[in-house]
Amino acid sequence: MIGAGTAIASGLGMLACLAALTRWLRVSQREHYAPRYCLITLGRWIRVRPPNAALTAMIGAGLVLAVAAVAAGEEALASWSAGATAAAVILFPWPMRVIGRPRLRLTRRARTLAVSSLTLSGLIAALSAVALSGLSGPGSASSGLAAALALAAAAAPLMVDAAAAALVPLERRLLERHRRRAAARLAVVDPFVIAVTGSWGKTSAKNHIRDLLSGTTSVTASPASFNNTAGLSRTVNDHLPDGTEVLVAEMGMYRPGEIREMCSWVRPDVAVITAVGPMHLERAGSMERIAAAKAEILERARTAVLWVDDPRLDELSRSAPTPKVMRVGAAGGPDLDVEVAETGGELIVSAGGSEIGRVGADAGLHSANIGCAAAAALAYGIDPAQVGPRLAGLRAPRHRADAAVSPAGVLVVDDTFNSNPAGALRAVEDLARRVSGRRAVVTPGMVELGSEQRRANSELARAVVGSGADLVIVGWINRRSLVEGAGGKAVAVPHRSAARDWVREHLGEGDGVLWENDLPDHYP
Repeated sequence: MIGAGTAIASGLGMLACLAALTRWLRVSQREHYAPRYCLITLGRWIRVRPPNAALTAMIGAGLVLAVAAVAAGEEALASWSAGATAAAVILFPWPMRVIGRPRLRLTRRARTLAVSSLTLSGLIAALSAVALSGLSGPGSASSGLAAALALAAAAAPLMVDAAAAALVPLERRLLERHRRRAAARLAVVDPFVIAVTGSWGKTSAKNHIRDLLSGTTSVTASPASFNNTAGLSRTVNDHLPDGTEVLVAEMGMYRPGEIREMCSWVRPDVAVITAVGPMHLERAGSMERIAAAKAEILERARTAVLWVDDPRLDELSRSAPTPKVMRVGAAGGPDLDVEVAETGGELIVSAGGSEIGRVGADAGLHSANIGCAAAAALAYGIDPAQVGPRLAGLRAPRHRADAAVSPAGVLVVDDTFNSNPAGALRAVEDLARRVSGRRAVVTPGMVELGSEQRRANSELARAVVGSGADLVIVGWINRRSLVEGAGGKAVAVPHRSAARDWVREHLGEGDGVLWENDLPDHYP
């Protein structure tokens, strides 16, 4: 008969398994179901948040003690150890919530991963229970089950990563069906394709190109950040009407070869690269690999549009495989087809030495994105006389340095999407230019920058303090580098809601706040 202590320990073990699997399924979904990223995320929490190193040691010690107690026939000690371990797993890593922001969306892929992860965890628990029951005979079976459940719960991030890896071939086959249907649809509509990539600025440039072509051309742009094979397949299958003349396709990358695969069926006529930088350096491994992966977009294109103020793109412009290259840069650069001068609060766009239009240099409107969009429109064949008036109407996409005044009279600049080193520094400068009162920059810092992350965040903090603004650091992931860069002149808060409280308390009419980046709560 199972004792009360063993029953409680087993119940805690089952609860811990469900809680841990739910938590790590949500992390996997946020990390695009990439294998290894549950363990990478777990490593961040152990490294950055001090209580988690202690919790890791407690969980490990608890499992060892539970196994030893089972082997010794000490059922009470085994149950107590297993129950305590399961309780620690429910809290681990602290304080990442089981149901957090954003919540797990039960898509088809998430359900498949959930079933696979639960199956793996159940198999681990069953095999462990059998092995443990054999240590000291049938009498230890119940406490062995409690210990096995605690072990399965502790292994949840590994189980989710393993399931994600095992499902890769299946997911590729399922995606291939949608991709083939999209390729067939694209062949029927047969639009002129302008493909856009870049370490940053690609969504803004894509939207600017759409807006410059609209009115005289039937144009469809991939929605939001639909910039991988699944997103482009959905764009074509669900959003590409008959009669579309131009498709503006945003293309992102996490690995080399990804853009080449997309271009094999979404064949660009014009290919745009806005920037090459350390975004996703953590995944790509080196700047050289990022530059080569971005350059894949040029392999099938007839015209390349490159922001050559970027030294890597300047070099690429001289060896691009495309028949035609349009060099775009700041005014005064050498051999420019399109140039952008920033003066008097305006961006002045010129082509062939003649001004074609102007746009107000508001927050979120950057020279590279505007210049590349204008060049792409000209490459398609739009009359420069039509481009000019439309330039004046361009606006920044939402959450990319767009600004509004709060009811309290505070200028709020929302730069929470696609935070990158160049854009973040520009946003700090824009805030100083626009606000004469007290200013604050609220940020968790920038992530996925690999070896550049510490330097980039320290540089951002120095720029904030140097501009005379208050620095409010959210969370722990970049706290050390931001504090170092600010020379200790920073306010640290645990989460975004605490930052909002700080802003409400300290800023009023005539002041301004820049919200620079926003991370989901699976980041510490």
